[in-house]
Amino acid sequence: MRGIGESEHIRAVVTDGQLTSVTLNPRSLLLTPEKLAVHVLVAVNAALDDFFARSAGPDPLPEIDPLAVARQMRELRDEIGVRMRAITNSMQASADKLRQEAEVASDVPTLDLRHAFDQVADLLETIGDVPDGEAGVPLGEGFAARGMVRATCGPGPRLTAVMIDQRSMRTTPELSGYLVKALNHAMDEFAAKLREHRRAAGADPDLIEARIHELQESGIAQMRSFGERLSSFMESVRPHE
Repeated sequence: MRGIGESEHIRAVVTDGQLTSVTLNPRSLLLTPEKLAVHVLVAVNAALDDFFARSAGPDPLPEIDPLAVARQMRELRDEIGVRMRAITNSMQASADKLRQEAEVASDVPTLDLRHAFDQVADLLETIGDVPDGEAGVPLGEGFAARGMVRATCGPGPRLTAVMIDQRSMRTTPELSGYLVKALNHAMDEFAAKLREHRRAAGADPDLIEARIHELQESGIAQMRSFGERLSSFMESVRPHE
């Protein structure tokens, strides 16, 4: 997937979230460093916008509010809890009647899913409580050519500033290489700071994925255990001799 952005003097290409090329018109070297930097910002940010728009596809997924889903999970937990208690009471009543005609060595098994629902809701609330988007994340900074080309990157991600020293404006291929290096460094550093920001808030994607897997395994184990106890209960029924 590629994104392409252009200004009057520059064409930028973003591939897989990384800046892969910045092509400068030879006349761009006649501009002042400040004006050239503005053209760089316009072209690169346009390429980033194009890349993320293409990545989203024609039908982007609807936004989901984790906090709203967490509230629904807790409501569902209470509803399921009521139903499970009713089922357990019905099974217990049937077992009591059955004991008049047969021996029942095991107790009626119970299945309480409320804790599992609470754990999922807790995870959703952790995700939902992360500060809005990328707000508050420090800017990423990058440089090349011993600091003669510098860039900063902020939320979006988007470039927020580019600084070009006149001494770096000798040839367009050389300057293009400096810009690609500095801008990618800035975006990489911002991405690293964003990961740390999310990790500190308890919403690191890797940790969340691990937690989801853990909850899945726990739920499967709980259902398996209930099935085994229900089977044992049925097998324990013996007619009176």
